[in-house]
Parts: sequence; C-alpha cells; structure tokens
Amino acid sequence: MRILKIIIGLIIGVFALLIIYIYVSNTTVLPWEKEEVIQVTLEWGGLDELPAEIKNLEIDKKGSLFTRQFIIEFELDDSSKIDEWIKNSKRLKNNIPKIKGNTKVYEIYPGEIDSMGGKVEITEGKVLIDMSWS
Repeated sequence: MRILKIIIGLIIGVFALLIIYIYVSNTTVLPWEKEEVIQVTLEWGGLDELPAEIKNLEIDKKGSLFTRQFIIEFELDDSSKIDEWIKNSKRLKNNIPKIKGNTKVYEIYPGEIDSMGGKVEITEGKVLIDMSWS
C-alpha cells in the first residue's frame, strides 16, 4: 500500500511539473494575461500607457523558464497621437531613434526593472514594442 501511495505521488508530481512547464513555455497570450502582459511590457520599456485610439492590437510572447520576451504591435491613424505617446514615455522622449528607411527604431538598453531591454519601432502608423527579460 505504501509503495502505491509513493507511485501515485510521483505520477501526480511529474504531471504537475509537466503542466507548469507547458504553461510557462506556452507562446500564446491567454485572455486573462493580456492586460498584465501589456503592463509589464510598458514597465520594462519605461513607456507610457498605450493610447486609447489604438487598433489591430496583437500581443505575442516568447521565451522559456528563464527568459521572457513580449512583442506588442498596434496601429494608430493619427500620427500626432504617436508623437504624444513618445513625449510621455520616459525612455523614448530623449531617445534619438535610428532611421531605417521610413522606420524609426528606438533602442532601450538596459530596460527598466532589471529587464534586458528592447526596442520600439515606428513605421508610419504602426508601432512595434519588443521587450525582453532574462
């Protein structure tokens, strides 16, 4: 009977570790994670809250047990809203972007809250935020 309890305990433990591993390594942002992922990404980048008028919001996550990368993409029709967002963002307002064609790339290294950092790319009305932690 004691051996059976040990075997069942081991099976439950291995199953729990497998579930945790799958959850942590999952690259899909689940609906209840969306707001937290946005907030963490903005904090890592020293960025202002996203403008209310954004559209086509896409969120992606990558990483493993020891790393995490969040990628947020959105569009804004009004370029003045992007300029206002840049001016209100602690790590963008005094940051001189690299120009690659019609894309402005703001590099943020290191990031805030001990994150590795990342970049913000702006191409016309499209914004891509890519921040990492390790």
